[in-house]
Amino acid sequence: MHSGNGEHQDMDAKAIACFDRALDDVGVSTGELRTVLHDYFAWATAHSMAAYPDSARDVPAGLRIPTWGWGGLLSR
Repeated sequence: MHSGNGEHQDMDAKAIACFDRALDDVGVSTGELRTVLHDYFAWATAHSMAAYPDSARDVPAGLRIPTWGWGGLLSR
């Protein structure tokens, strides 16, 4: 869905900021859960969703969703 839309770091930063505000809205404003959720969303936005900016045809078939845990990225 995000592939082929070109690079958009400014929009990515705004999406991350909105996600952080949504965490505040639901009362997840401090602590380890907030840190892990923020880190995952920020990583996924800047890496996974931005990995194929030129064309949807560049996305490999069978691409898997990375596994994330309390300590960060577990597998790709």
